[in-house]
Amino acid sequence: MLVNTITSNEYRGYAINTGTNNNLPCNTKTLDQIIDTTEYMTSNHSKTLAIRIDIHSEQDSDKTLNRRDVTRILENTKRNINTKFKDSKNQPDIKTIVTTEQTSPEANPHYHVMYLVNGNAIQNGYSIYEEVNKQVKNKLKTDTNGLVHFSESNGTQGIMIDRNSENFEQQKNNVVYAGSYLAKTRSKEHNPKGSRVSSSSRITKSNSK
Repeated sequence: MLVNTITSNEYRGYAINTGTNNNLPCNTKTLDQIIDTTEYMTSNHSKTLAIRIDIHSEQDSDKTLNRRDVTRILENTKRNINTKFKDSKNQPDIKTIVTTEQTSPEANPHYHVMYLVNGNAIQNGYSIYEEVNKQVKNKLKTDTNGLVHFSESNGTQGIMIDRNSENFEQQKNNVVYAGSYLAKTRSKEHNPKGSRVSSSSRITKSNSK
């Protein structure tokens, strides 16, 4: 087994997706980022909304998104969403975890992103998807649809964690389980040399509210 990976279906007290027969190892760095961000958000907001989004390039095009492009897409998405809440008492407090996958040396890389946001500000994650989709089209200068996917694990709007719900712990577990897909090591064997396993938004301590 690779260094810093696990095949157990549990990590830090959370259920994770390592496949039916534990045949899909997960990277612990990515799992830590997902868990740390989830625990930060649920400590600082009474409601947290989580969604997963996948970003692709056009396979038959010379325009391929690299990690820097995706970083800029996420930055622009965050800025535009925050602008809509500039006069609101509830700020989105957008956090992301990002991983790169490249299934073969010839394939274009694609990207998995997990968003965690203040659920008191944003109740429907599809609005985030729509902004990401717009930014991807702008970056690639294309009108092609289908390059950004709203993961089935989101349901119709995303996974909401309500700190005041009797199902709070299960809701947190559902988010970590869905996010653990980003941590799988399979399909990352051909990632660009020197690329990060994953990256996440910086989180700081804050008083609960």
